[in-house]
Amino acid sequence: MADNAVIVGAGVIGLATAYRLARDGLAATVVDAADGESGASVHNAGWIVPIMSAPVPAPGMVGQALRWMARKDSPLHIRPTPRPEHVRFMASMLRYCRPGPFHHGVEALASLSERVVPLFDQYAADGVRFEYHRTGQLMAFRTLEAMRGYRAATAPLQRIGHPAVPLSGDELRDLEPALGRQVQAGLRCPQERHVDPVDLVRGLKDRCRELGVRFLENCEVTGVRLRGPAVAAVHAGGEEVGGDLFVLSAGVHTGRLARLAGCPLPVQPGKGYGFDDTGGTVALRHSVYLGEAKVAVSPLSDRLRFAGTMEFGSFDTAVDRRRLHGIVRSAQEFLPDFSPGAPPRGWTGLRPMTPDGLPVIGPLPGKDNVLVASGHCMLGVTLAPVTAEVVSAYVAGGRQLSEIAGTARPFAPQRFTSGRSAATRNLTASR
Repeated sequence: MADNAVIVGAGVIGLATAYRLARDGLAATVVDAADGESGASVHNAGWIVPIMSAPVPAPGMVGQALRWMARKDSPLHIRPTPRPEHVRFMASMLRYCRPGPFHHGVEALASLSERVVPLFDQYAADGVRFEYHRTGQLMAFRTLEAMRGYRAATAPLQRIGHPAVPLSGDELRDLEPALGRQVQAGLRCPQERHVDPVDLVRGLKDRCRELGVRFLENCEVTGVRLRGPAVAAVHAGGEEVGGDLFVLSAGVHTGRLARLAGCPLPVQPGKGYGFDDTGGTVALRHSVYLGEAKVAVSPLSDRLRFAGTMEFGSFDTAVDRRRLHGIVRSAQEFLPDFSPGAPPRGWTGLRPMTPDGLPVIGPLPGKDNVLVASGHCMLGVTLAPVTAEVVSAYVAGGRQLSEIAGTARPFAPQRFTSGRSAATRNLTASR
């Protein structure tokens, strides 16, 4: 068993992993290229939503993207770029936009999400301090057809205790009077949760420090020192950081890090946008999904957070005002009293996307002591604690690993590397 773990990445996945491994008794060091309070882990809606556990590549996605290509403020935009890695990624994603792979992905994510809510409850019970809302989620739609389509898509989540109860527009407005008359139908999802993602990242980091986790911030990993089939150390910020176990949880940078370790992975950015409103023109009790607009609205203690859109082909965090305006316009269509006043100050986050829309969790092929925990697309907050559980099981091996083997199998890195690497190894077999 490993005694000393190095986690590369201080986003929500890396912090959840460091927390769990420290609870397991490992000495943990977290290495991050920034200060850990930036990027997609804090720039998101903060939703804990197994009910929305579906891969991004889905039947009909390509046609919808083509119809939206001319709109710079559309919910989904693919920016043309000649980068070879982007072209390969999009071509690969197209292969997964079929019913078979999509339904396989939904079932896999449903199984992985089964213990998500109890794990967040355990965080709160264990002293991780963060803003945590248990009021459930509403999904609002302008047409019955859209609501029925989404209800059908959520059917696999019923078996893990996440129902979606159909409501009329008037029943929705009884729960959230701010919704406009054009909302015709919706779903009530009582088991879903939401958090302040900034608060969650800080709370996890504080609890990690209490457990003795060491942090090396503003230290980009620039190299890897190998020792046979294992990684001996990473070079970061002028320091060599050694360990028995290495976990790659660096979001959109995970592909590059895996390449340094000798096994590249197809993780590419998907840019999401959002803004925080403190004007108070609209009050909500539940998190609300504005269905046709694909916009998430989260009521937090001091602000209302709006998040939405997916943009492929962007590799920076610059804010395109047209896409931000698209979120504002969509919000006003569903919430007619919403008035942000001055143009909102927006933010972006680069979500780590994979071609099949599933996270990459498990041993890096060809390396005895490297695990990957990345590629969570838009489910990073939702899947953070259960991802850490899977990593913990790989490290422990034995019965703990056998219990999660079936659930973890669809997320193995080997699915992207089987043609050029040896089969996935049990990390503990060589120790």
